[in-house]
Amino acid sequence: MINKMFIFILSILLMSHTQLSYGSGKIYGKSKTIDKEYKKYELCRLKKVEVNLKDGKKDGYKCIFKRQLKGKDVTVMQPSPQCQTSFRCKREDQN
Repeated sequence: MINKMFIFILSILLMSHTQLSYGSGKIYGKSKTIDKEYKKYELCRLKKVEVNLKDGKKDGYKCIFKRQLKGKDVTVMQPSPQCQTSFRCKREDQN
């Protein structure tokens, strides 16, 4: 008797919370996701390391990276000749 009563009350509670909403949804103001511009990245791999000369004197090193897709090489200046082998760089043509 108690089990039947418990199941009856539980089913009434569940039915009252599972009613569907048929109202139309509205967005007030600008949508944040439509206006957001997404940046695309690609893999850049180390091509070569060169000595940077400024006025005939050594002024650090150039790490030159080749893009995975088409585009100009990426140059990173740094004081030591040890460059990382690859990194994720921004795409040039973001269509």
